[in-house]
Amino acid sequence: MRSGTSYFDWTVFKKTICRFWPLWAAYFMVWLVALPLDGLMLLRLEANARPGVTGGYMENFAFRQVPGAAENACLPLAVIFGVLTAMAVFSHLYNARSANLFGSLPIKREGLFASHYLAGLSFFIVPNAVIFLLTLLVELAGGCVSVQGLLFWLGVACGECFFFYSLAVFCAMFTGHILALPAFYGIVNILAYGVTALVYTVFRSFYYGFSGFGGGVSRVVRWLTPTSCLSLSVGSYYQRTTETLGNGDVVTTVERVLSTRGLGTVGIYALAAAVLTGCAFLLYRARRLESAGDVVSVRPMKPVFKYGVAFCAGMVFGVGTAFVLGRGEFVLMAAILVWGVIGYFAAQMLLDKSFRVFNKWKGGLAVAGVFIALFLVVGFDLTGYETRIPDPASVKSVQVDASNGIYFNDNGDSIWLEVTDPAQIGQLVDLHRAAVAQRDRHAVSGSGRSMRLELTYTLNNGSTLTREYWVSLHPGEVQQEGTAAWAMERLYHDTDFYWRVYEFDLLEDAIAEGKRLDRAEFWHYDEEKGELTTVVGYGNDARALLDAVEEDFRAGRIGVRTITDETVLNYENKDTLVFCVTDPAKGNIFLRTEIALDKGAAGTLAELERLGADLDLTHDDQELREALQGWTD
Repeated sequence: MRSGTSYFDWTVFKKTICRFWPLWAAYFMVWLVALPLDGLMLLRLEANARPGVTGGYMENFAFRQVPGAAENACLPLAVIFGVLTAMAVFSHLYNARSANLFGSLPIKREGLFASHYLAGLSFFIVPNAVIFLLTLLVELAGGCVSVQGLLFWLGVACGECFFFYSLAVFCAMFTGHILALPAFYGIVNILAYGVTALVYTVFRSFYYGFSGFGGGVSRVVRWLTPTSCLSLSVGSYYQRTTETLGNGDVVTTVERVLSTRGLGTVGIYALAAAVLTGCAFLLYRARRLESAGDVVSVRPMKPVFKYGVAFCAGMVFGVGTAFVLGRGEFVLMAAILVWGVIGYFAAQMLLDKSFRVFNKWKGGLAVAGVFIALFLVVGFDLTGYETRIPDPASVKSVQVDASNGIYFNDNGDSIWLEVTDPAQIGQLVDLHRAAVAQRDRHAVSGSGRSMRLELTYTLNNGSTLTREYWVSLHPGEVQQEGTAAWAMERLYHDTDFYWRVYEFDLLEDAIAEGKRLDRAEFWHYDEEKGELTTVVGYGNDARALLDAVEEDFRAGRIGVRTITDETVLNYENKDTLVFCVTDPAKGNIFLRTEIALDKGAAGTLAELERLGADLDLTHDDQELREALQGWTD
């Protein structure tokens, strides 16, 4: 036996490849069938096409199927074969005899790690390179080559395999049990998303007004969930244009444009894979051979595993139990507490390989104490989260998103605005304050409707504050200052606010910028006949009708909501006016605005009668007829 030491051993490398050849052979066969063999079948179809007729099979293969494989097939193959390969090439770590055998070889830990790691990596790189060359030959034979598409596939396939294999190797260093490796690997891939979703669910139950963690947390979670990030980032788009030129002789030019995305994201994960490989190497070098068979092989990670399992078990099974038994806060707290303690002892059993773990009750008591402390913090709102309402003077703007208020079946049913006017900001803060006041409200006289309200404040110091509520609008409280009905009624009757809700500002700006008011439509449903009739006005008629609607709106005769017993309990089926603005350059609808028709809108009704609309006026509608007569006179 050689007496020297080595940082790489060719024999270990070669034996690893030969021993686990079914893995790389299976990976190779999947891609062989998916790309080169499929291309050969399409090449045969192309060759058997009638003279002068082409099916475009090879073009579709080169410019759509090959890049599409990078988008759809690379990720699942990398995820699955990455962990299988890591389990295979580092399987000697999970058996005491094998671990001692490799530890006794005259090869440094660095050499053992490099030999096994590079052998596993070659399971992907070599087959990918061979598939690349075979697919290129098929495309050359078919006379349609997309080097860009092939390189895109190769880059995505190699980059994703490199990352998920390195991630699996990193996870392999933390355990001495081969079945624990895929479990750790799967958990790491979804840990950030799963924990965030669980915490979000719990916070929604405990924190009144909690709407989410914001865009920053979402972006971090997205990057820490590689399967989701890569599936959303990697993609391709192919566009083919054909132009015929020439006088007499027909000259056809074909332009093929393949657009790809996601290589930058793959590159970032490849850099992360290099870091994970370095960390795995350091862990391998410090790993104890006696850890073979242990669920957790790194001593400092055992408390992390133990309390991490307790936290996750408490959250997952606690939320599940509360969902089955009821969503009360007390039930949720009790379920999380019980399952957290159970999770702690279950993790201790895995670590000790014994059921006799109840003598370590102090750790379970610590878990219970931490959960109880957290419940006290959120239950008594010690952070002031629920009651925090910004001073209107400190607010730069408010993004308001509201729906489920009073329905007219038009644009005013939902509110989606960014408000900068100080007076309107004050009104929204009053509504926010009323929503907070409803937190501990158990019984209110009268009936009402629940309205979803989400407010996102941008403060003068650059920070943001977001809250979301279901606000009850009670008709009997419209005149009571400080109530939600009182605050919402002020917004309903704020003409400038609802002018923007109905998008009249956007409509007029679009027309001023050169867009065209294409048409105005009047939709009327006759409930007795069960018929829907439409009257359409174009050009000047549409403009005249819009002017009448805007005048009636400014005068408070149309589009005005009022919180009454009738409006909050019933859906008001009103006739609807629709204004369509088109973009002459593109020929598509640029903006569509809808507003429900009220019988008090005399100017609008007069214009509709002039256009021949059936307004269903009877002799009993004397007041409305007099209003129309006065308008036309």
